[in-house]
Amino acid sequence: MNKSTKQLADEYGNMHKLSDKLASGGQGVVFRTVDPDLAVKQPLNAEGELDKDAGLRERFKNIRLLPLPPRIPISMPLAILRDDKPGDESGYVMRLLNEMKPFSHFFLDGKIKNELGKHPLPKWLMNIPDKDFALKLLHYADTGSTRRRLHSLAKCASILARLHCAGLVYGDISSENVFVGEGQARDVWLIDADNLRFELDKGGKSVFTPHYGAPEVVRGRDQSRPRTDCWAFTVLAFMTIALCHPFIGKKVLEPEDEENGWDAEPASDGAPADLDEQAYAGFLPFVDDKDDDSNAPVCGLPRELTATPELNFLFQETFGAGRTKPHRRPSMAFWALELTRASDKSLVCPDCKMSYFADSHKKCPYCASLRPAFVRVKTQRWEIIVSAAIKEFILPHRLFNPFSFEYNDNDTEYEALFDFSKKSAQPVRGGKSFPENIVFVFEEAVK
Repeated sequence: MNKSTKQLADEYGNMHKLSDKLASGGQGVVFRTVDPDLAVKQPLNAEGELDKDAGLRERFKNIRLLPLPPRIPISMPLAILRDDKPGDESGYVMRLLNEMKPFSHFFLDGKIKNELGKHPLPKWLMNIPDKDFALKLLHYADTGSTRRRLHSLAKCASILARLHCAGLVYGDISSENVFVGEGQARDVWLIDADNLRFELDKGGKSVFTPHYGAPEVVRGRDQSRPRTDCWAFTVLAFMTIALCHPFIGKKVLEPEDEENGWDAEPASDGAPADLDEQAYAGFLPFVDDKDDDSNAPVCGLPRELTATPELNFLFQETFGAGRTKPHRRPSMAFWALELTRASDKSLVCPDCKMSYFADSHKKCPYCASLRPAFVRVKTQRWEIIVSAAIKEFILPHRLFNPFSFEYNDNDTEYEALFDFSKKSAQPVRGGKSFPENIVFVFEEAVK
């Protein structure tokens, strides 16, 4: 990460010494400070340079007045940088939990690729002819595989669902604006509140990150709305778990003839000549479109390994019918629910560290290791698969209560101690017995 040695003053006279550059996008750059729980966001102009004439002070102040849901994990402006003296710069100070990284950490970049390439590939990747894709899979496993990605996406979807329920639009979802915790802390935060606002009937400015914008926003036909947030989130979800963009398929990567090349004439419907631009603006079909295979996928992970049937249905509704009919896009509530279900059905392979849906495979689809033992924790409301290697398991809120966007992942008063050899589960916290409606099913390893 790039380093900075600048010190900036905020409106209260506090000095903030900048450290690592965490993320940057079309609207700004985010730096850590020497305080591990604080970061500084600074606006950039169209040329990618620091925007000293942005006039954002009033907008930052107004953002702090929005009626956000309580305890929602969005890094709001805590203090605005002083900008009325020589050497001052625009921006604001925001909270950022220590040890958090942007969602782009899930994608293999050049620096990580070079580091991974210095070491021999593990045995389960040796026979993959495309070494670049093999490195992507290795990084995929190293960063928690599908299970962790599904869990993180579910938390992001819950935040957006709460915002939409309050009548607010986030406006610029991308891999650089969603942060996820490392280690045991797997919290998810949205860090860029610059475009947060109420949904407007008309007017207003819409901002989007390239490759994430909804077709109607990219083409200038509409502004940011909850349904455009849903589109951008779904792009992020698809890219994160499937390792490919939902509209970069055969038409783009394997054009049939030169007439479809980058210098072709614009289509009669107003589509740009460049195929990549057509894809990102929603002129081409979804790579997994059930009714149109002309833009079939040519890369990425098989969807049956990364998404449940329910998630694949949500992808189809968003990128199929929802591509031209925005009202068809499923709301964030459905995404939060089904992503959580999918994560709870996942089992991590102890050999290759990739995860898969335990009920769909008797052996790991990546390294062919036989499925290990696990415990199925069930109530009338929910079901979670827990590896037999886990001896103590805290029973989450969703096992006993209606699904909640805020409390769904919170611990309850119950904690179970598993003894797989005795096929038993004992409460170690929360009383002498479990609620009557909970069942523990001990599934043996496949032999």
